[in-house]
Amino acid sequence: MIYETSRLLADLSYQHWISSELFSFGWFVTVGVLIVTYGIWFKLVDKRRIKDLLLLGSLCAVAFAVVDTVCVGYLGLWGFTIRLFPFQPPLFIVGLTMGPIMYMLVFQYTSTWKNFLLWNGIGCAIIVLGVLPLYSVLGIFQLYKWNWFFHYLLFFAAGTVARGLLFWFTSIEQSQSQSSHGSSRFPGLQPAATKPLDKEEKGTIENDD
Repeated sequence: MIYETSRLLADLSYQHWISSELFSFGWFVTVGVLIVTYGIWFKLVDKRRIKDLLLLGSLCAVAFAVVDTVCVGYLGLWGFTIRLFPFQPPLFIVGLTMGPIMYMLVFQYTSTWKNFLLWNGIGCAIIVLGVLPLYSVLGIFQLYKWNWFFHYLLFFAAGTVARGLLFWFTSIEQSQSQSSHGSSRFPGLQPAATKPLDKEEKGTIENDD
């Protein structure tokens, strides 16, 4: 029964996407925003630090994926009424694209917690209080049992926690690296391997006795 109901809902969702969402004005706006966002990121990202930056962005994306699964799929607090692809929860939404990219750039251009929190707050304000309300006017995004202030706090917390986790993982990696390096710095302290005496050496020793 549950399987049949879920398949029916999936079919209805797909039919709605085909008839009302695909190639609509909001759909083209979503595509354009994604292209511009990824273009800015690729232009500005520091290629020398891309591993750490992508790790931070991945942590943020995973956090938002979990939040969207619970808050959208289960609680119905908000939702995207125009999706790029007919999937639920939607792919390439703000929390999985624009949010992580903003956090990566803020992390790249700040070196202290104070500056990070300041620019994180500014970036979250641009997305949550600027982009998403515009999406709401265009019919792309809709709040139901939620408000912009709580959404802002959620965005702000996600980036802050992700930066803390990144530093924690980095400290673990550095401590393990130092430990391994320290154990290999004094190879001479390792016990020397003993080898058996040759027969001639044994005979010499016995004659001396």
